[in-house]
Amino acid sequence: MKRAGWFVLVFVLSLSAALPANWLLAPVAAEGVSGSLWQGQAQRLGQVGPVAWHWQPWRLQAQVELGFQGQSWQVQVAGWPWNWRAAVVPMQPTLTTPSSYRLTGEWNGRIDVQGSGRQCRGSQGEISVDGLAMDAPWLVPLGAGQVRIDCSAGMHLLARLQLQGQHQAELDADLLARRAKLQGEMTPGTALYPVLLAAGWLKADATGISRTLKW
Repeated sequence: MKRAGWFVLVFVLSLSAALPANWLLAPVAAEGVSGSLWQGQAQRLGQVGPVAWHWQPWRLQAQVELGFQGQSWQVQVAGWPWNWRAAVVPMQPTLTTPSSYRLTGEWNGRIDVQGSGRQCRGSQGEISVDGLAMDAPWLVPLGAGQVRIDCSAGMHLLARLQLQGQHQAELDADLLARRAKLQGEMTPGTALYPVLLAAGWLKADATGISRTLKW
């Protein structure tokens, strides 16, 4: 019985590997898809692109390279779903899928995370950005930022953004609960202030921002 189950599993994996990636990604807004489920690429997947992936299920390893907001990122995952480890590394600037807004900046660093199932057991490193700015639809300097993962109480993405004399903000995103808390202080008369005011994130004459985000 076990042998029959093994043959079925191998057959299903082999069949999936042979299927064109554009069949498997049909429900997703995608363009320029080629390759297979296990190794392929796409010019666009949703809001990101280009994207390239290499999945080796027999070794419990996967690597994805994706472009977002003019920056190429590499994501590696191994050992899932048991004792897994993951790494996120910013690569070189690249041409990416156009969007309604555009960010620029110099990203550096690396984040490594270890866990088991849905449990995050530890994280090392951080990713930082210098000279972050919004180039479109408005020209807005955003400053310097840092991103890291905290596993002390679940799996939280912690981020900071600051520009001396203009603004500072902190984000605490609970990735498992799919909610985040954003808090910050803004200086009236600076470039970012009217953008947040128009978006309804700030009240007139207010300097503090506090929002709960869900996804």
